[in-house]
Amino acid sequence: MNLDQPLSDAELDELEAFLNSDQLPEARMDLSMLDGFLSALAIGPNTLMPSDWLPAVWGETDEEPMRFADDAQAGRVIGLVMRLYNDRIHDLAEGTDQFDPLLYLHDRDGVETPILEAWCTGFMTAVELDHEAWRPLMTGDDSGPGAFLTPMILFGVDDPEVEAERARQLGREREFADMLGTCVLGVRDFWLPYRKAERAPWRREGVKVGRNDPCPCGSGRKYKQCCGKPETMH
Repeated sequence: MNLDQPLSDAELDELEAFLNSDQLPEARMDLSMLDGFLSALAIGPNTLMPSDWLPAVWGETDEEPMRFADDAQAGRVIGLVMRLYNDRIHDLAEGTDQFDPLLYLHDRDGVETPILEAWCTGFMTAVELDHEAWRPLMTGDDSGPGAFLTPMILFGVDDPEVEAERARQLGREREFADMLGTCVLGVRDFWLPYRKAERAPWRREGVKVGRNDPCPCGSGRKYKQCCGKPETMH
């Protein structure tokens, strides 16, 4: 499976059907929630390993572990998730100026209205996985970069005060949906310097120590006989 190939509509339907099946724990993500989750992972301050975040996709708990039918199913489904993740990384690459979240719609009084809760809950779930690293964006006044998280917090956080404010914004879902892409790109741009630093190549600091030079640890022995020995290299 080519993990860089975007999912086809049929494959998105396949992944959606799996996520909605009774095989997964009750707390599993639906497709829109997964899209928000992967989007946050793609632009956050750190790159997390799939082993750190896949359990959240399945909704795994100690009481309800995820069990695939067999290895073939596990490989197929995880491959679809990783391709969607890589697709979001591509969609949110530096220089991209548009982003369209995957939102469900529902009919409200004859008007198609975007459902923001699932996508935003997924986004904030990824934030919580790396909460301390995200803190610089989440602290500060409403006019700072943290304002980019406004729709995600408003529709993705389970808190009485937030729920009350969400109720007051009833009827403005389309407006918030329209600003969601801009907010995601704003979050991406805030974290870009952090992510670039994370990817920067390691460079040796100071002068390189020759193998026959005195060991810099101060032992008095040659470097090759002390910290330069293979079993003690650090």
